[in-house]
Amino acid sequence: MQNTITKDETNQLIFDCGNGDPAALKRFFEIYSVDIYNFPMKVFHLSEDDASDFYIYAFERLKSGKRLKNFEGKSRFRTWLFSVLRNLLIDWKRTQKDVELAPLTKTNQDGEDYGGIEEEADSLTEKKAIASEFSNVFHQGLQSLKLENRVLFKLTFIYYLQLEEDEILYIMDKSAMTLDELKEWIIQMREELSNKESDIQKMEDKITALYLNILELKKSKIQEDSGQDPKTNLPDCDRIGKSLDKKYEQRKKLLERKQKGHFLARTPFKDVAKVMGLTEGGVSVSIIRTIEKLQKNINFDEF
Repeated sequence: MQNTITKDETNQLIFDCGNGDPAALKRFFEIYSVDIYNFPMKVFHLSEDDASDFYIYAFERLKSGKRLKNFEGKSRFRTWLFSVLRNLLIDWKRTQKDVELAPLTKTNQDGEDYGGIEEEADSLTEKKAIASEFSNVFHQGLQSLKLENRVLFKLTFIYYLQLEEDEILYIMDKSAMTLDELKEWIIQMREELSNKESDIQKMEDKITALYLNILELKKSKIQEDSGQDPKTNLPDCDRIGKSLDKKYEQRKKLLERKQKGHFLARTPFKDVAKVMGLTEGGVSVSIIRTIEKLQKNINFDEF
């Protein structure tokens, strides 16, 4: 679609978008959503998850068409668009730094930080009951979604979720796939995501290992501080202190990624988009909106 629009057609389209024409804006995102979505990955090497977040940010700021009024036609529109996206990306990165994350650590009865990793646990029976209750509430939340949104969400997280009969029929209708072709696609995708799940488990293990290292370093530092005169032990105290800071920072970054959902075996948006005949940006917007709706409908603090 991108190669079939002429320069004059592009100029007219952008002019109409600048005037807020809904049809023109819809056409604009049909043509340029792939460029908007891929820009941060190709130019700044962002992850697909971050590119999805940026797409939402850019979409919200371009959807009215007001920014497009500044295009004067002196350069190729795509060149001009990339300069706009670059500025939007810089603004977006600034907002990321300003976001305050919820506390990622927890404290046990002895005042030790355990970050939700350790066995400061409910009983196994209680855990199973909570997990079962959450599963029921979560699937009820999924069922409340529109069919098309539910299908996109399940395809995105097909490694964890099962498709119902009406969802399968919907996919077959939209994709023109046979039942056997759809089954083959799901099997192949789950095999690929299984490898990703192994990598995710390694990252989870790394968080646990970092926590244990921090505990050991804390004990060492306490022993060093209490057993010797700090003035005669400055090199060792400084070394342990720096190691602690480094481990804390590594663990913090991993926990931030986990909190954002990066530790999930998610189907690439490009694969979901290809099956459903949509753009990657369109899938990204739908998934973000669906997650927001699920978060709104489910009180996660209860679990």
